[in-house]
Amino acid sequence: MFRIKPPRSSIAVVEIITINPIMLGHCEHCEILMRGFGVDYKPRQVNEYPEDLLELSKKLTIFINMITRRVFARVVIIEALTLRGLFKMIMYRGGRLPIIAVNGKKIAVGTRWEPEVLAKKVLEMITH
Repeated sequence: MFRIKPPRSSIAVVEIITINPIMLGHCEHCEILMRGFGVDYKPRQVNEYPEDLLELSKKLTIFINMITRRVFARVVIIEALTLRGLFKMIMYRGGRLPIIAVNGKKIAVGTRWEPEVLAKKVLEMITH
């Protein structure tokens, strides 16, 4: 299925305010060289994050992929621990993370949602 890009003014904006797991690394060439010598530090970094944060990150990834494969949407991930994140949390009146908003309207707060169901809801909002 081909997607036709709409005018910029009609592109939906999906904002996700959350805490992101951050992976530190080196340049791509150094990564390849280090793996060649048997040094792989990324699994250790992943294991240091709490399991619920990694599960949330997985759910958000599935949600974002389902949306961006069907429609042209600008997905903005906002780190909750920044001033902009604090402003957005106050603006959307969200007490729990993540907060998901489409075109300025809050549609989900917290972790009690399934990515497939929420993506269908967002796609319905965007296309109608």
